[in-house]
Parts: sequence; structure tokens; C-alpha cells
Amino acid sequence: MTADTDAWISVRSLDDFAELRNSQLESSAQWWPEIGPLEATSSLSFAHRMRRLGPITLLDLDFHDDVWVNGGEDRPHYHVTLPVAAPATAPDGEAPVIAVPGPVAVYRPEGKAGISRYVGRLLAVMIDRYAVEDALACALGRPVTSQIELHPVMPTATQAVRSWIGMVSLFAEQLFRPRSVLHEPLVGMPFAESVVRGLLLATDHPFRATLAGEATEPPPGAIRAAIDVIEAEADQPLTVSALAERCYVSVRSLQQGFQRHLGTSPMAYLREVRLRRAHQTLLESDPATVTVASVAYRWGFTNLGRFAAAHHARYREAPLKTLRRRT
Repeated sequence: MTADTDAWISVRSLDDFAELRNSQLESSAQWWPEIGPLEATSSLSFAHRMRRLGPITLLDLDFHDDVWVNGGEDRPHYHVTLPVAAPATAPDGEAPVIAVPGPVAVYRPEGKAGISRYVGRLLAVMIDRYAVEDALACALGRPVTSQIELHPVMPTATQAVRSWIGMVSLFAEQLFRPRSVLHEPLVGMPFAESVVRGLLLATDHPFRATLAGEATEPPPGAIRAAIDVIEAEADQPLTVSALAERCYVSVRSLQQGFQRHLGTSPMAYLREVRLRRAHQTLLESDPATVTVASVAYRWGFTNLGRFAAAHHARYREAPLKTLRRRT
């Protein structure tokens, strides 16, 4: 049983769902929440289809009965649930994906999702954690070292949210269409990246005003100077004491300033910059001439095991897989 198809797949019992969920979790192919019947009965029936493009996985679900869904406490992605207008069993045989205004729940990677009640059709939009945080880091011009505290509910009355819902509807409609040009890398990846960036502009979070161009208090000069050094010399053997000396402040002042203005330490900031640069180098390198070890050492990672673990935790794949992606 597989969910990576354009066709709808039916789940008619709790045993069917357990088989599906276990097979996906064991292979690390996809992520599934826990799902069960709302009433005190063993019956469970729903149809689903799933597709993935770049960092985005779409799970289109049509629940035939009331169910409860438990997202657990740890997910490898940012998750948005959208209600869909038409049921999967549309009269004309088609099942368009048209998200409509309604309760739009947003779940962060870390933290208890709680148990929600659903019936009818919905679209689960799951965006890999690294993609959302890297997009924010790119927009801010500095690494993001912790999860983004997205507001748990999207206010669908705003134009930005309605616009993003429209983007997702079109993305889903074309993604589930076998011969769509969206399946061409020239079209699909830029569209997927736009959906990721659109989420950052649609939902509320602490960096929303900055992304919208509203003025914010800049960090002090010493912190900006340290950031510039790290960004320019991430491949050099920098230490917090060396950074403090070059910025003419004490180590304690530098650490306190980073924590106050960036929510992290100077060395954690440096590690995030190095990991992002190493990942980009792996993507751009030829595996015939470059090794994972050489990339890791170039960007200051002397322990290959720790580098591999950090890369997998951030990008959901081993460094070697990233290096071989071009081939």
C-alpha cells in the first residue's frame, strides 16, 4: 500500500490504517498523525492521496465519518490544515482541490499538537522544517537557530492569508495532475519556494513585521560587527574570545548581546552559518571530485559523525544523499 500516487486510496478499517502508517514510518517515506474514530466504535473509513514536490508534501484526505487526529509532539515539518470545498467523490469523477475559508490550524515542529476533530475533506500542507527556517534566514540575512513561533491559527479574513490559500489550491490542483508542467523542475521548484515564502508573509510570527519592511531596532554595533565577521569568515577557526577581541567588547558582553538581540549564542550562530554553507556546497558539488568529509572540514566540522547528525536533523537527509542529488 502506498500513498505516493495521483489516485485515491481507500482506508476501510483501523487495521488498514495501522498497516499504512507503520509502512510509511518504517521506511521514513512520509509522516502520518494518529487517526481514530470519534465514537466508541472500531470503524474507520477515509480516502486519501499524497504527493511531494521539493520540501512540500501534500496530503489530501476525505473523512467519511467523524474522526479524531492527534499530531503528537514532534514533527519534521511546519504543518497547515486547510478545509477543501468538494468531496473526493465529486459527481463528474474529478476531485478539484479548492481550499476555502474556514478554521486553518498551524502546527510547529516542536510542541504538542493536541487532538482535533475532523469530518469531510481537508488538505494537509507539510513543509520541511529546514525549508521554512532557511527561507526566513535568507530574508533576515542571518541564521534562524530555533523553530519559528508561528501563531497556531491563521486569520482567514486577511488578504494575505486568502492569497496564500489560493496559491496552495493552485499548487495542489496542478501537483495531483499527472501531466502538469508543475512536475517540470523549471516550474515546480520555484512555485514550491514561493509557497514556502508565502507562508512566512501570511501567518503571524515574531519576524512578520521585519519581513513586511517595518522598522525594527537594529542590534548594537558590536553585535553587527561580529555577525559580519562570522558571515565573511565562517570557514575560519573563529572562537568567541577572538570575536569579542575583534569587536572591542568582553566575551560576556558579546554573549549577552547575541542572546538579547538574536536569541542565541555567538558559537551557535556560527554553527548554523557553517551548516547552511556546507549544505549548499554539497548541493553544488560534483560527487566524483568532492567528498562529504572535505566539505565538512572546509566548513569547520572536525567530527564527521556530529556533522552528519546535525545535517540530517536540519535537512532530513544524510550529507551523502545531498551530495549525490545532482546525479
